[in-house]
Amino acid sequence: MSIWDQFFSWAAVPGHIAYTIIAISYLLTNIFWLRLAAVVGIGFEIFYFLFSGSAVWPSIAWDSAFILINLVQLGVLLRDRFSLKLSDDQKAFIKPIVGDLDKAQVAQLLRTAQWRTLPAGTVMTIETEPVRELTFICEGQTEVRVKDQLVAHVGAGAFVGDVSFATGVAATATVTTEEAVRVLAFDQEKLKTLCKRDEQIAHALYRRIGGGLADKMRVATGRL
Repeated sequence: MSIWDQFFSWAAVPGHIAYTIIAISYLLTNIFWLRLAAVVGIGFEIFYFLFSGSAVWPSIAWDSAFILINLVQLGVLLRDRFSLKLSDDQKAFIKPIVGDLDKAQVAQLLRTAQWRTLPAGTVMTIETEPVRELTFICEGQTEVRVKDQLVAHVGAGAFVGDVSFATGVAATATVTTEEAVRVLAFDQEKLKTLCKRDEQIAHALYRRIGGGLADKMRVATGRL
């Protein structure tokens, strides 16, 4: 049988399906669908090896291991999806941060954070001191002081501690709540670890904080 005949034989159909699905998986950016496509594609590949009569058992064994790994990871992603329970106001608050992230990714992101309500007069950051959290303001207003001079009022939709998160420097300003403020406070170390593990989450987060970061960097550069 010629190569051409082998390529278009019925025995080759599972192989064509397998490698088409695997190729499509390389184009997917959503990790859940990527892993699911990989499982289906590799499953067809195993069937192809068996159906074609030329079973390559080392390849089948490794394919089975890859399927098992992806199934375990799919189980983790499904657990994260179903564990995500947010009230309507929490969904509205976090929407500007998460963008188009998958529910499982949102759940992973929220595991690095805590919802808090801060009373008026709470000092969120102190100029020149380390910042442990990246804080997203959901409701309320804060004042920003540099060298004890009032330079801005920051409210809902803004981050506090974003310069520190992005650059690793100490706080560039002292931020104090002017009224009761509802926030989502992210642990910086946990969040950085998550960003290293998931580029989509990192991209969504840095894109969100990037808008207001340039002005704050100019203030920090002037002080340095």
